[in-house]
Order: sequence, then structure tokens, then C-alpha cells
Amino acid sequence: MAKVVASKRPRSRHRDRPDPLAARIGQRIRDLRSETAFAFDAFVEETGLGRGYVSELERGLVVPGVGTLARVARALGVTIADLVSGDSDRERLFDELRGRPASVIRALRSEVARTKPGDG
Repeated sequence: MAKVVASKRPRSRHRDRPDPLAARIGQRIRDLRSETAFAFDAFVEETGLGRGYVSELERGLVVPGVGTLARVARALGVTIADLVSGDSDRERLFDELRGRPASVIRALRSEVARTKPGDG
């Protein structure tokens, strides 16, 4: 007699309710898009993602893969790290440095290299 195996439904990246981390990333994407005055339809076209997908992405109803994050970051002129940074001091500093000239970042790195751990 053949054994009947229940089919396991593949896990979808789309959700009925926002995933907390995906919602934070989605809000960040929406904020960055607004900061740059990037219209929704233009953003959809630039990323090559579907309108529905981008809408769900911004609402945290889809958990994006690395490829999607790369496309979104490229369209917004930021890094993937800019999209996923959180609320630690290090991540807030990273966020504050976004958009600063490379010379400012090099100067800060030089200053950090001059200071030994535990100095201050």
C-alpha cells in the first residue's frame, strides 16, 4: 500500500500581517524614497519590481531577498546597509554619515585609527 504524504505548502515571502523587521526596512525604503522625492511609479520602473510588490515591500508584507535589496539600494543611491540599519549607536552613526563626502568619512576613519581602544 502506498504511503500518502501531505504536501507541504512552500513558505511564501508574502505575509498577511507585517513582519516587524520587514516593516522597519519597508518604512526605511519609503522614507528614503520620499527624501529623494522619488515618485512611486518612477521608483517601480527604476527598480524593475512590480507595483504590488513594492507596495507590499514598503508595508512590510514581504521579506525581501538580497537581490531585491540590492536593486532598491541602487535605485535610491544608497547601500544595502543603509536599508537595514537599526537603532544602535553604531547604526545611527552609519545613518548620519550617509550622503557625506568621502573626505569626511576618511577623516573620521583616520581619527578612529589614531585612538586606541579604551582611550576615552
